[in-house]
Amino acid sequence: MKIWTGIFFIAYTFVVSAVLTISAGCTPAPRTQALFTRGELITYSRLAVIGLTPEQEQIFMACYTKAFPGQVITFVERKRLQEIINEQDLLKGRLNERTRAKIKELFGVEALIMCTYYDADDSIGSKKLRVRIVDSATGAIVGSIITEAADNFAYHCKTAINTLKADLQGRS
Repeated sequence: MKIWTGIFFIAYTFVVSAVLTISAGCTPAPRTQALFTRGELITYSRLAVIGLTPEQEQIFMACYTKAFPGQVITFVERKRLQEIINEQDLLKGRLNERTRAKIKELFGVEALIMCTYYDADDSIGSKKLRVRIVDSATGAIVGSIITEAADNFAYHCKTAINTLKADLQGRS
């Protein structure tokens, strides 16, 4: 009986070690890359989020608002904004000058937060969130970040927004 118990314990230990080793290699540690911000980012109060599902957009807006509690922020209704964007022949993730001007004129949007949430190429179960904040008048990118972690959209939002905020405050 002691022999079988010992063999079972060794086999169990081997299987658990193998599973932990394999799973550790599948999902990388959370990380950020391609981070930069420009000072004017903090001055924008009318924003629009594009590129996400309605549920993801709601999570992103809540995270953004909580990250900047002293700032008055207004997010523009996505349905009307999407109608204007759909009128254009757009490259993925880009807006031409005419479209940006129309968005600014009709909705007063100062900056567009263009997001893409997608599978990471190098890991199983890992996702990336790319955020680019574009001045609607000039087309200048005033903030950018890419996060990579497990598939947890709220975590990606918090990480991206808090890292952008820290960079704005000179703490990144």
